[in-house]
Amino acid sequence: MYVNESGTPSTNGVPNPESKDLNQNSYSNNSAKLGFHKLPSKTFPDKAGYLAEAVRLVELALQMTTGHDNYQRKKIAYYAVATWAIRQFDPFPGLVIYGPPSTGKSMTLNVLKNTCWNPVPITAETTMPAALRDCMKEANYGTLIIEEADPISTRELEGILITRYSLSSAETKKMVPDGKGWELVQFPTFGATVTHRRNLFRNPALLRRMITVRTKRSKKNYSQLNSRSSLYKKFREQFKKIPTPPQVQNVWDIEPGIFDCYKPLLAVATYLNDTEFIAHLVNEMNSASKRLRDEETYLEAPTFLKIFIGLVYGKVKDKPTLDRIGIETRHINPALRDEFGADCPALMLSANQRNRILKEDLGFEIGASHGKSKAYLNIPLLIKACDEYGVEDDLLKQWKSQLKS
Repeated sequence: MYVNESGTPSTNGVPNPESKDLNQNSYSNNSAKLGFHKLPSKTFPDKAGYLAEAVRLVELALQMTTGHDNYQRKKIAYYAVATWAIRQFDPFPGLVIYGPPSTGKSMTLNVLKNTCWNPVPITAETTMPAALRDCMKEANYGTLIIEEADPISTRELEGILITRYSLSSAETKKMVPDGKGWELVQFPTFGATVTHRRNLFRNPALLRRMITVRTKRSKKNYSQLNSRSSLYKKFREQFKKIPTPPQVQNVWDIEPGIFDCYKPLLAVATYLNDTEFIAHLVNEMNSASKRLRDEETYLEAPTFLKIFIGLVYGKVKDKPTLDRIGIETRHINPALRDEFGADCPALMLSANQRNRILKEDLGFEIGASHGKSKAYLNIPLLIKACDEYGVEDDLLKQWKSQLKS
């Protein structure tokens, strides 16, 4: 065992968890590669030490009970601590622990149940949809912890995460008696969502809203830590006063949707001046941004092109022109719903992500006219983009013929 239940490091030859040496097996010392030159110049040192102690205690609990490496332990610890300041963040990401059986997923969730703010645990396999909605309501500005999430379909899980991720979409509806009959009432459901499952889902709309931690097999024997442990009591004592996290700016040119997802972890790490962790997290965000750009380019770009064919036709009818055409961006999402349904992944993109695709991948201009956001293009540019992405439509053939004549 590494530490006892009180959180005091043992002296049986195992490295002291408070020592910086503990991090050397997973953190590189090459600061230039990790991008320290781009780290925020302003830090917010934890003068009282409360937040640093809270992070340390979560790491100790994870070290005692799981085989996570130092970086993954810090990710989980920073996430748990960030939930205590959840009212300071919008959006707030979910956290998914995934991996093969018997690799510590349940033990990790047990730690999070005892360290996240206002935890509301449920078991997906035995929870009916109505009870799930009640739990989401109960976990408003708290932490919904979903155990054994594999039985939940990707579509259902996507609905839960998207509903809880942002204040703008954080609500669920329920029929309640009003004395005379029944009334449809909306309830707020914003908050953190933690889940574990064997396989990581592949839906880009889900992944851009989640912090992921993969578990691995370990031959070491780990102890159990019950909810009455003095370690957890000591952890909760650190939050008699909750500090205000700093506003972290995107100085690394991370994809906006990815940066928003990781911002709570970055804020806590910045507050604690943990430059080494931030550098590793920036690498992870860069990788996630690249995956997102690739997925958006190959999945969403053709979808937008199909929509723009219809939107442009609505402007020019049967009289195609070489002139510049402005399409109000507010018409895009309704057109996506009409054509592809409410489950279309492109509907999950933020305005910034959507505009980046239109501008960088399709070559459209993004601007404003009379206070309205517009995408500007002409028919030859639309035809060229459709050819590049293999989008076919009879209107394209008709326009080509008419413009040549």
